[in-house]
Amino acid sequence: MPTDDIDVLEILEKIPQLLDAQIWRIAHRCRAYRARADGEDQTVELEMSVDTAGRWIVVARDEERNLTAQGVAMPGLNGAIHMVPWYMLDDEA
Repeated sequence: MPTDDIDVLEILEKIPQLLDAQIWRIAHRCRAYRARADGEDQTVELEMSVDTAGRWIVVARDEERNLTAQGVAMPGLNGAIHMVPWYMLDDEA
């Protein structure tokens, strides 16, 4: 059975220990290379997750500098990406 056919969120929602948990499926992972505000190069790991209600959330991380910028849950991926406070990845480490 292909893994795409398994409704992981539906299974997890039935676990008694997770009844009050927010459960998000990591739908996409990407890597971006960008220039920070100071002009230095930066590698950013992006994680895009979706919940059972169809809300999306995006987390961007600069692992090297231990910086994270997380957006808020939005009904679409486009909106969620735009809600990431990208400036937080420009902070001094």
